[in-house]
Amino acid sequence: MKKHTPMQRQYLELKKQYKDCILLFRLGDFYEMFNEDAKKASETLEIVLTARGEGIDKWPMCGVPYHSIEGYIAKLLEAGYTVAIAEQVEDASKAKGLVKREVVRVITPGTILESSMLEDSSNNYLVAVIEHDQQVGIASVDVSTGEFVTTQFPGTLLGEKTINELGRLGPAELLLPESAMGSQSVMQAFEPLETKITFRSDLDFSARQSEQRLKEQFNVTTLDGFGLIEKEVAIGAAGAVLAYLHDVYKENVITLTGVRTYSVERHMIVDRTTQRNLELLKNARDGSKRGTLLSVLSKTVTPMGRRLLKKWILQPLMDIDEINERLDAVEEFARSAIDRQETMNSLSNLGDLERITSRVVFGTGGARDLVALRNALSRIPKIKKKLNSCKADLVYKLCSDIDPLEFLHETLEKALIDDPPVSIREGGMIKEGFSEDLDKLKQGISDDKKWIASLQVRERRRTGIKSLKVGFNKVFGYYIEVTKANIDNVPEEYERKQTLTNAERYIIPELKEKEASVLAGEEKINQLEYRIYEDLRALVKERVDALRKNADAIAKIDVLASLAEVAVLRKYHRPELTKGKRIKIIDGRHPSLEMMLGPNEFVPNSLEIGDGGATLLIVTGPNMAGKSTYMRQTAIIALLAQMGSFTPAKEAEIGLVDRIFTRVGAFDDLTARQSTFMVEMVETANILNNATERSLVILDEIGRGTSTFDGMALAWAVAEQIVQIKCRTLFATHFHQLTDMASSYHGVKNVHTLARETGNTIVFLHKVVEGGTDRSYGVHVASLAGVPNSVVRRAQQLLIKLEKESTLELGKGMEDAEEAIQTSLEALTIDDPIVERIKHLDLDRMTPVDALLKLKEMQEEAKKRS
Repeated sequence: MKKHTPMQRQYLELKKQYKDCILLFRLGDFYEMFNEDAKKASETLEIVLTARGEGIDKWPMCGVPYHSIEGYIAKLLEAGYTVAIAEQVEDASKAKGLVKREVVRVITPGTILESSMLEDSSNNYLVAVIEHDQQVGIASVDVSTGEFVTTQFPGTLLGEKTINELGRLGPAELLLPESAMGSQSVMQAFEPLETKITFRSDLDFSARQSEQRLKEQFNVTTLDGFGLIEKEVAIGAAGAVLAYLHDVYKENVITLTGVRTYSVERHMIVDRTTQRNLELLKNARDGSKRGTLLSVLSKTVTPMGRRLLKKWILQPLMDIDEINERLDAVEEFARSAIDRQETMNSLSNLGDLERITSRVVFGTGGARDLVALRNALSRIPKIKKKLNSCKADLVYKLCSDIDPLEFLHETLEKALIDDPPVSIREGGMIKEGFSEDLDKLKQGISDDKKWIASLQVRERRRTGIKSLKVGFNKVFGYYIEVTKANIDNVPEEYERKQTLTNAERYIIPELKEKEASVLAGEEKINQLEYRIYEDLRALVKERVDALRKNADAIAKIDVLASLAEVAVLRKYHRPELTKGKRIKIIDGRHPSLEMMLGPNEFVPNSLEIGDGGATLLIVTGPNMAGKSTYMRQTAIIALLAQMGSFTPAKEAEIGLVDRIFTRVGAFDDLTARQSTFMVEMVETANILNNATERSLVILDEIGRGTSTFDGMALAWAVAEQIVQIKCRTLFATHFHQLTDMASSYHGVKNVHTLARETGNTIVFLHKVVEGGTDRSYGVHVASLAGVPNSVVRRAQQLLIKLEKESTLELGKGMEDAEEAIQTSLEALTIDDPIVERIKHLDLDRMTPVDALLKLKEMQEEAKKRS
């Protein structure tokens, strides 16, 4: 076996340190992968697998160009791999022997900074969670924006509160302590998050070590100023995040300048089930945003605003003063079309200030990011001037938070050309006049290059060779090229440098001196420009807090103006928020369905529930008549009101809602290997165990996944429990017997959707009115759905017979009811030949003996069948 080459030994040494990563090893203009990494990568990236060496020393290998690496890294991350980047950390021209290489960064799904790998409208969270002494700590960071927050609350690692908060955050990567590794229940609980789970040493989550780590990061002696007094578990989670970032970014400075604490109690809870059932961010059909609440509200013009809008949708407020602050701002923008449009125009094309800042300060950006930052800063004075005239308190506060950063803008303006190169190591970034030293070096090179440019003319004149050319390439440098037909005319002092098929290339001492001068000068220029670039980066880092504060203020202004724009376009009205429990909606509409149907097509409906009136609305009526829409729009209107938006209703009075629960069978996800009925019961149990008087509950068809009697009994019992809880509930059902509850229980009210029946046709009016109904029009709906006419006719026959013979009433007791249904079901064999013969017997003319003979004959026939 041959010994490993120096390069192979270097690779193996680095690979030993990063066994769990795909190691991208920089060789010239390519990143190479070897051995098992190469096999995995070639399959994932669909690139050719080659080999280095022969026989038993053959190393499988594949490579990708350095200038297009981001797309390949994104594919590897998507496939579930972690990527380590090994770069050349010294100048190859100055290296003695093998160029030194080090892993400069590890890239994981939760630590991406590159814009090409991120969706600009979504945050990319790295989240750590830990449980200690029945307290849960959650910390999340989006390194691409600099957001770093943590919270602590009573609960368990697998508790509902924890799962809900993780569901809201939607982490790209989840950090858990190693002590949780191997727990099947942990993996099952977090599986729906569809995130990469990374296990870390329990010591990383230690409150003591984490506290020290945070103090060092923020250069403080106490964490009290961050709201972390007596929050040891939150500190542990935040410290674990920071420890991971230090491992991932290596020597790069982590530019997180603070951590913010928050309380989950400050926001309405909108769990993953409710997000899905109300189609807030993604629709249930293809996962896109078409037909969602987000699609209706998406009028934001900045990437920061788009991300914040999602947060506001998933975190409606519980503080009426805060809500009204937002509503005041939306109202001001809504009242003045000119102010609104001018504000939105000034924000458009601003760029992603948050992510640009992070790329610059983390060192993954380039001169183009500095130019983008400069361009964004140039627009801020105009934005601030426009907002100064606004009277709403929130807009005034946000305007005060915006810092134009004139010195930074002026410096970047003076320093950088408009279109710098991608590379920051090859010069060409800095404007003339910014650095005297740089200008002198450039002038020196300019003089030398002028001499070289004039050389061709002089030598042609001197030698008489008209085709003589002066050229340059990276391998041989500058040269004089003469065709072979003119070789006899070449002067003696020409020194041959390269032979081509039809020409010879030469060098002369003067050209050699100028070449050395130019190359030395260019190297000095490149080094000086890089130092200037780093100085500019340092200037940005010094102002990172102000830049992030600007981005946050601009994002909020963007969302507020966007909500105002939607309110005006869609004719939304300002809601009233109260501390009571009444929800009263006049002419409410479903925002996304209304937008899809078009102007004046949607039928509005009203509702009143809670505060001394009914707390449970039993909603009956045909399928396709609007029951589900009516219930969902109620929940969405409450959510919109508490996020600070105007609502699609003439009037909306919303008594604060602490949580929206939804149980909607149409969107059941059966991938967890649970039956439809089990999913239904799990979600129902969650509602009954966690709903409060302030909750809003949407129940669509409880008991549909089991037998008629089981289902009806469960639906009735669930409704009884809801009456006791007093949570505001809309309960749609086809068990019409539940409408009897309105006469037996205080707080229960019946409403139904209207339908107009004409002959064998039915028209759904989509209007909700008071009272119950005992008709579901299921057979009509089957006909509309295209069920064959023969089946529809048969169903109508059976329906008539069942309606005549069924005596199912909960008031008579379940045993009597079951007997009644059983009788009616047995009666369905109406086409039996024996029954038909009995029908046609003329009993008045038969003797008793004839009757007995006929009966015996039919008995024997029946026995033969069985």
